Amino acid sequence: MPYRHHCYACDAVSDRHDRRADAETAQQEHRDTAHGGHQPLAGDHIERVHADGRGDRTTGQHWPLGAYLAALVLLFAMLAECVGR
Repeated sequence: MPYRHHCYACDAVSDRHDRRADAETAQQEHRDTAHGGHQPLAGDHIERVHADGRGDRTTGQHWPLGAYLAALVLLFAMLAECVGR
């Protein structure tokens, strides 16, 4: 599962890393460059990134079935309002 570093002090988020150790390296590099090598007072941590939150979906992937069903229900409701009266 992918990981990323998130700094709460400056709201910086690292790129996605496949290994936790790589995300920890990015965390330390950020601390060195932005915070003088120290952990920021507001905190920072390594977080696991869920597949839908990674932002690396390919063009061929589709929306979940529930989104299509909700769109159909809304379409039918609008058509019923227009035609029914």
